[in-house]
Amino acid sequence: MKTINQPIVGTTAVENSTVRYLNQYRCPYCQTEWEDVWDCGCNDRCPDCNKEIEPYESALIEGESVETELPDEKPASANVTAATVNRFFVVSYEIDYVHRVSVGITADSPEAAQQLAEQAFNDASIWDDTAAMPLLSDEYLESGDESLVWECVAVEQWPEPDHSVRQLKKEQAAMRVCRGLVEAYQQGEANGGSVDWENLDQLIPLALQALGKPVLEIQS
Repeated sequence: MKTINQPIVGTTAVENSTVRYLNQYRCPYCQTEWEDVWDCGCNDRCPDCNKEIEPYESALIEGESVETELPDEKPASANVTAATVNRFFVVSYEIDYVHRVSVGITADSPEAAQQLAEQAFNDASIWDDTAAMPLLSDEYLESGDESLVWECVAVEQWPEPDHSVRQLKKEQAAMRVCRGLVEAYQQGEANGGSVDWENLDQLIPLALQALGKPVLEIQS
């Protein structure tokens, strides 16, 4: 990680104002760190790779002016107060993956088998998992390269979870319903074959969530 002591820039905008901020930056692309004084918590360009970066911390500097309060022999950090304000951020990372799918095919040659698989892929039926073409594997594998890339974006408020998160929550709810059904019938067998309806009723909201439907209040 490279740290750069950046000289104070933007003096025209700052000299006429007594409101100044010491902004701390960290580039997620080349890991360079630097600080700069501005009249707001604004973005800055990475001195190494020229990417536009949000400050991860912006602290108010109290005083009169840049000329009188920040002479060359004094570091800007000497006048920083703990006036940081928490903000909302969306932090993401990306990793390269390989999507590997395997199916079973009966054919008289490798060429014919591959042709059948390619046709099924083009028809979007390769995932149907039929007796003639069973789905054997459908997995995502990391490519193995050093491809981890981080991104941090300041937002006014967090966005709604996208379809991938909604689908994950549906699948998790469906698994909880399955476990609940098995447990309810096991308890029923232990009680002489009588299933307690309350054990089943509590699974209905989970089942509706798994189906992507609004959860309704269960009337007793």
